[in-house]
Amino acid sequence: MDAQPLYRIREVDETDAAQINTWRALPHVRRWWGDPTLEPISETLRDPRLALWIVELAEQPLAFIQDYAVHDWSPHHFDYLPMGARGMDVYVGDPSLLGLGHGSRLLRQHVDQLFRSGVPAVGIDPHPDNSPARRAFEKAGFVLTGGPVVSRWNRAMLMERHAALPAVGDQ
Repeated sequence: MDAQPLYRIREVDETDAAQINTWRALPHVRRWWGDPTLEPISETLRDPRLALWIVELAEQPLAFIQDYAVHDWSPHHFDYLPMGARGMDVYVGDPSLLGLGHGSRLLRQHVDQLFRSGVPAVGIDPHPDNSPARRAFEKAGFVLTGGPVVSRWNRAMLMERHAALPAVGDQ
């Protein structure tokens, strides 16, 4: 029997815009995501290529995730991943919850759900100087596969996680 998920991961709606804007203005988010006025959440909400998520713990918002079909953004530094692969960006918004393991756990939970829905692989691309994110992503099962690269968005380290393949004889 599967354990109950620790986090509630729900779709973002327009009522979440104020929370996301607040998080985006905080120094620990702004450092890696840049000026929130350059990619306002009001525009992001209207982009059908993005799946946007709020992560809650005990009914309190704590993090933001966006994932997207890598091949919808070609050319993309994850173009080599199989069709159906997703790219992902994530941050813990609440600064009081940084460094407690939430990032790796919520990321693992979300990626596991993507794999159950048939996604073959997920790429994530932290900035080379963002060591805490890289460690969290490794704890969530991601493997460093390249970088640093210069993308159209930023400098990045390439990290991937692939859905488990069935063992020989399980097919």
